Amino acid sequence: MRHLVIGAPNFVAMRLVQRLAERREDVRVILHPGRNAQSQPAQRLAELSDQVRAIPLSDNAGLVAAAEGVDVIHYADWSYQDWGTEPVGDGPASQGLRNVLAAATRARISRLVYVSTTDLYGFPGETVREPLVPSPPGLPYVDARAEAELAVWEHGRRVGLPLTVVRPTTVYGPGAPEFLVDAIRQLRDRRLYLVDRGTHIAGLTYVGNLVEAMILAGQAPEAAGQAYNINDDSSVTWAQYYGMLASMAELPPPTVSYSRTRALMMASLWAKLGAARGRSERPPLTRLMIEMMSVDQRYPIDKARRDFGYRPTYTFQEGLRETVGWLRESGVLADG
Repeated sequence: MRHLVIGAPNFVAMRLVQRLAERREDVRVILHPGRNAQSQPAQRLAELSDQVRAIPLSDNAGLVAAAEGVDVIHYADWSYQDWGTEPVGDGPASQGLRNVLAAATRARISRLVYVSTTDLYGFPGETVREPLVPSPPGLPYVDARAEAELAVWEHGRRVGLPLTVVRPTTVYGPGAPEFLVDAIRQLRDRRLYLVDRGTHIAGLTYVGNLVEAMILAGQAPEAAGQAYNINDDSSVTWAQYYGMLASMAELPPPTVSYSRTRALMMASLWAKLGAARGRSERPPLTRLMIEMMSVDQRYPIDKARRDFGYRPTYTFQEGLRETVGWLRESGVLADG
């Protein structure tokens, strides 16, 4: 089976390419142009596949050529920014997303696997199964992701493109920006703050488990036209996650916690101070992170188990051990 992965050097796309190479699948990769061919991600991709193409998503002809003869396209391309007021991500206005959908249609692929997020459910704090129509909570990043998913569904219905949407929860693992690299920096600076003492279930999804789900979903006939919750099916809390991450990275654990109300006030203050000072870095707490940490994230994976046999293969301990190993090898723990 021939795969096309869109999103590198996004950490999910990188892990997917690695796994497909391990399975000896035929894999093509679209790398964001402008990446130095000598950069670590580019070199790693070259080791995994001899079909790496630096193509901007604005290049219709390039996308069509890349998709030719492909069976499954995996779309794991998005921009993550959970602060500020401007819409971010891969919303329907993104011509790049439209171009990928058009190329997939023209190539008559067997399946498009689109990576979305359970954030679209709006953090209800209760068990949520897989509605096809998401209910975004009014946060710029999440709303952009919701609009993007809706655009994908609409295109699929209009032209008959076979697609599957996977909705992971809190994705962590080697290379993860917000739940790993940023967290390490905040732990080192003693600026990682919990909400409600970190007692709520984090809904963790190890990246290795996510990419297995993507591969399985792209092959299963039953998954066509369906959306799936994907996570590790664990009850690990935020306090446990950050506490164990800190311990294994030999950093001080988080000790400061706020109520949701207090945390929202602090996040608003930090955002205003950052804007006034012209700072672009992510504040210690954002509204999106507060919403995530204020409720149990319970999203059953029964449907994925039933339709394509998804079983999380990495436990929390295994995933975290591999993650911390990457932190040491990459030099992230030595930075600062």
